[in-house]
Amino acid sequence: MLVGIREATAGDAQAIATIHVDAWQAAYRGILPDAYLANLIVAQRSEAWRKSIIAGRPRVLIAYADVHSDTPSNAPGTILGWVAFGDSRDGDKDHRWGEVETLYIAPWCWRKGVGRRLIDAARHTLWSAGYTDVALWVLLDNRRARAFYKRSGFVCDNSSRGVQLGGKWLTELRYCCPLGRT
Repeated sequence: MLVGIREATAGDAQAIATIHVDAWQAAYRGILPDAYLANLIVAQRSEAWRKSIIAGRPRVLIAYADVHSDTPSNAPGTILGWVAFGDSRDGDKDHRWGEVETLYIAPWCWRKGVGRRLIDAARHTLWSAGYTDVALWVLLDNRRARAFYKRSGFVCDNSSRGVQLGGKWLTELRYCCPLGRT
């Protein structure tokens, strides 16, 4: 599959929201309550992403399939996944630290290199903007994502925090990676 990377536009919000919901429903099955996952609404996320993209915060890159690739007909347009990133929001990190806030890939594209292309593009963009390091938070129970970030050069720094999702308390771990050597 040929994959390109570009900046997201407000017109991409619907596809971004669809992937957001589909990826949550697939990745967090067994981690978050089924009723919570079943009630995720694409329209609400679409409007939130449209506003964020217009505001430019966080920055969003999308991966898309080339029109001549083997994209299945049920794919949400040609968008395969996206990454949102910007300044670190962590109080213990200074202006040299960026943060990957979210990375989601359409479930039918998992393990096809799309996530790696996006995380590399985000790291390169952050490095080009003058950041020296990047951090991200991932659910402790999301073993697939933790393994992906480890393969991508991120290391858990042993920081953790509690987060409540769907009425359930979960633990997130922070992973970090130096930039400029990706």
